Amino acid sequence: MNKKIKSDTDFEHLHSGMKAPVTLDNLSRTALLTNAKNDSIFSAEYEDKNNDLLYRFKIISGLFDEERLSGFYFKNIRDRRYAPRQAVNKLVEIKEGVFKLNGISTYFSHLGKLTNVRIYEAGFWIFTSEMSWKGSDTSALDKKHEEVIRKLLPSKLVEKNPLSKFTDNFVARAAFRDSLMLRSTLSSSFNKLKWTHDNIDKYERAAGLPGLYLEYQMAGLNGFIDYKTEQNPKPSNGAYETTNLIEFLTKLRNAGFMDEFLMESYYYLLIPPKDHSFDFEGYQKWKSENPIEYDVHQKYYVLVNTRKKTDLSKEE
Repeated sequence: MNKKIKSDTDFEHLHSGMKAPVTLDNLSRTALLTNAKNDSIFSAEYEDKNNDLLYRFKIISGLFDEERLSGFYFKNIRDRRYAPRQAVNKLVEIKEGVFKLNGISTYFSHLGKLTNVRIYEAGFWIFTSEMSWKGSDTSALDKKHEEVIRKLLPSKLVEKNPLSKFTDNFVARAAFRDSLMLRSTLSSSFNKLKWTHDNIDKYERAAGLPGLYLEYQMAGLNGFIDYKTEQNPKPSNGAYETTNLIEFLTKLRNAGFMDEFLMESYYYLLIPPKDHSFDFEGYQKWKSENPIEYDVHQKYYVLVNTRKKTDLSKEE
């Protein structure tokens, strides 16, 4: 249940430090809202003088897991009860100084208006930015939306409440079905954390776990496949389901289609390396001859950022 905040001046949200000025570009603020039961939720609404353009941002504190952004994004779509055209789903980012916030963007055409919704990871927060106007020019709306977002400085959300590098690993009961499965599962999670340590700086890491990166997801599968039992005094025994899964993932990697498999599984909303090439046509042919044995959404573990706030001026 929303609760209105009374203010006729520039307003700063106490918990996050997020500012909602009275005027934003050529827009006037029409509402300040919080949640009656949770004042860490905060939103502001704006419109232009002709009521042709509407803008709203919202911040929500919530989950800290490695796929919280895509999870929140698809929940947001379901809650609207009408699906976006998949072709316009795309990845976006905010770069401000040393900070980088990854996000997902989509468009809706509804009741004669074009709406652009962007959802970003911002440390302790999910930052949602939404702009609507009468028209059909997505590139013009994109440009206007980015101008308004830049004036809000959402990187301040991360700067004030940055996440630490410390991470918890919650392992599903299914991972305990045999020793090989458990050790492969732990190897997968450790390999993701190693990739993060080697490739993501502390300022980007402060915004959230890098679950949108293709190489991060590949590191998880490679760690699962490459677990070796020679280091253990007793060999790891695996049930049929475990050995079958490892054999499938190994076959997928040997065929050279691990990246295409992951891109398709995550609805093409993963960030590939620069100049990375894909062979989706070859993958579809391979898939028609090789049944898929693994669903990335059936988790054997989930990495979750601890709530511990970090000091970015120091090395952890």
